[in-house]
Amino acid sequence: MTDPGAPDPGAPADGPGESAALIVSGGGSTMVATDALLAEAATMRGLQAAAEAWQDRLERIRLLDSEPLPAPQWSDGDASLSTFGAQTAIHGVGVRSRTLADALVSAAEGYGRAERSAEFFAGVSGVWLGHALGRLAPFLALAAIPALTGGTIAWLLAGLAGGRGPQGTAEPAGGWFAGSPRVLTNPLLPAAVRVLASSVDDLAAGLTAVPFPVSFALGDQGARLLGVTTSAAGVLAVARPFGLLRETSITVARAGRPVAAGPPTGFGDLAARIPAAVRGGPQVRVERYGSAQAGAWVVYIGGTAEWSPGVTGEPWDLSSNVAAVAEAGAGSYRAVVAAMREAGVQPADPVLQVGHSQGGLIASQVAASGEFNTVMVATFGAPNGQVSVPDGLVVVATEHLDDLVPALGGVADQTADRLVVRREVFASEPVPRDQALPAHELVAYRETGRLMDASPEPRLRDFRAAMATMLGGSPGTMSRWRGRRAGT
Repeated sequence: MTDPGAPDPGAPADGPGESAALIVSGGGSTMVATDALLAEAATMRGLQAAAEAWQDRLERIRLLDSEPLPAPQWSDGDASLSTFGAQTAIHGVGVRSRTLADALVSAAEGYGRAERSAEFFAGVSGVWLGHALGRLAPFLALAAIPALTGGTIAWLLAGLAGGRGPQGTAEPAGGWFAGSPRVLTNPLLPAAVRVLASSVDDLAAGLTAVPFPVSFALGDQGARLLGVTTSAAGVLAVARPFGLLRETSITVARAGRPVAAGPPTGFGDLAARIPAAVRGGPQVRVERYGSAQAGAWVVYIGGTAEWSPGVTGEPWDLSSNVAAVAEAGAGSYRAVVAAMREAGVQPADPVLQVGHSQGGLIASQVAASGEFNTVMVATFGAPNGQVSVPDGLVVVATEHLDDLVPALGGVADQTADRLVVRREVFASEPVPRDQALPAHELVAYRETGRLMDASPEPRLRDFRAAMATMLGGSPGTMSRWRGRRAGT
């Protein structure tokens, strides 16, 4: 049996078409622009460098003449005249290409400054608003808030899970969202949720009368001692006495026999091999390449498969979601680490971590832990913006502008090596009525991965080239792994 790199079963083969250009930011650059613009800027810089190199060559050619004539004595056919003409033409090419490159870079940097300023002021506003609401809460009929919150959550869940799927299946058909499919795919909603997720701690600070300057200094806009992580820890503290969101011990077993697999060639391949989020199915795929003495690995981690807040047999559940954000030993994290060790990953072996949704968050946290020699990370639709990975580790985070889930990670930590690729999936296409979060679906990210492979953006090309160098071109082996919560 062989598996040359086919996607895991259970995932649709086709996804949404290209709706908008890829927007690339970060990765050690202050520029934010479409992949096409950044590629044009790189091309102009390359042309400028080539022109300058030819200028040097022509100058060396001119100096080969032991008795060069001064310019006024040049005549047709003189080598000096021909060399001068070539130098003049190439100089013009160099000047024009430098001017164009500078203009493109300036535009991209200007957009980047505007975006960072907007994010900063939105974050500050969220901090102030959260803190102010916390201080005013005792005067705002605080007793009514739990009931309202519970009703709102029930209303949202009814919308997400209500209705029947196509042909009478039990799959969600979108509930009341089917009547307004744009509700959860409006790009303004993820932008607002990102700020709100980072402001919950400020609400708590206001409730406990912590001064605003202290709350600001300790939060996401300052030392990052408070933020999404502490807010998630607070949720766990409230829920666990009621038997909800509890963690348990984890067991891991191989699902099926190892088979042969070819190395992935790009982002589309990486996304296609992420396990589908299916209850009872394997959640981790591990591939090994290289020689018997020196192995290189790719670890693919799937998304949430169970949304019950109670304890079930599925570690990829709501409990792991919250525990992962809180950095509190999520069951899915422990299952991935165990699967990697069982598969034979050694501490010094280079590893590429790949994940979707919760799997992307876990992939980033495994990389940040230092337990393995993670050298590259690729995530799709993951709420991992605040995970701090080691310096020099290249992370490509793919996020859809109309996907709510990445925003749940709060305002992203602007690390130098984190390259963010964004696209609005339904910018010009109708939003499906049978899915609550269609832009978060793995099939949509698989399509974005294919667009990234077709992109001329230099940093995306560099990632693919580094991956090819790390894994080589020879077939390897693939195994799937299934984690379970003990005692279930």
